[in-house]
Amino acid sequence: MKSLKHIIIIFAIIIFGLIPEVKAQKPKEIFEQANFYYNEGVYDTAIILYESILDKDLISSALLYNLGNAYYKSGNYPKAILNYEKALKISPNDEDIKTNLSMANLFITDKIEVVPQVFLKTWWINISNWFSINQWATISLILFGLTLALIFLYLTTKTAWIKKTTFFSTILCILLCICSFTISAQKYNDAYKFEEGIIISSTITIKSSPSATSVDLFVLHEGTKVEILDNIDGWEKIKIANGNTGWLPSNSVIKF
Repeated sequence: MKSLKHIIIIFAIIIFGLIPEVKAQKPKEIFEQANFYYNEGVYDTAIILYESILDKDLISSALLYNLGNAYYKSGNYPKAILNYEKALKISPNDEDIKTNLSMANLFITDKIEVVPQVFLKTWWINISNWFSINQWATISLILFGLTLALIFLYLTTKTAWIKKTTFFSTILCILLCICSFTISAQKYNDAYKFEEGIIISSTITIKSSPSATSVDLFVLHEGTKVEILDNIDGWEKIKIANGNTGWLPSNSVIKF
């Protein structure tokens, strides 16, 4: 009975031309429509609608999360992982995204042991993940405004203890402002530059150089996350979580 219901919905889409009209709709309407099809279990249609919003260069963690869920439900785990990872770049503290990403990773072949990071790097990453990109940008602007206000107060006040307090407060605000702006810039760079990727080929042999005739190093499978180090003539130099590096064809990985 449920299958018949799905067939009727898909038939209605074809007859009434709902998909071609997507471009004329507002993103919010498309999103709500996609959610409807997702809740009805028509995941392929939901994916088309979610992707149509991304085609408009509109992006949010909620959109990517829902798209990841639709791919997960349809059994496309590499695409689910891809969208969960992209969503985490925007909302790094979202526990629902982290949980679903962990679940999707259970279905991929490669279980690569992560190389421990240097303490200072881990500490810096943990701090940067306290807030989202927009929140860090807002904090940076607030700190910048506060710094200007403290400088003005320092230059205009004649009371000794106020002058001394504002001096040290200004130094502290400047340092915090620099850190905040640095984190904002770094998170923006991480979110909008393609420095990571998800393998989409079912099986791919990693080469020692950007050539099909070069030495075979190791094999990876679809869904595995890699770091993109370089690009040469249709080949990507990648690094995996255990530190191993190599080359693979560009069409075997989706960068994000």
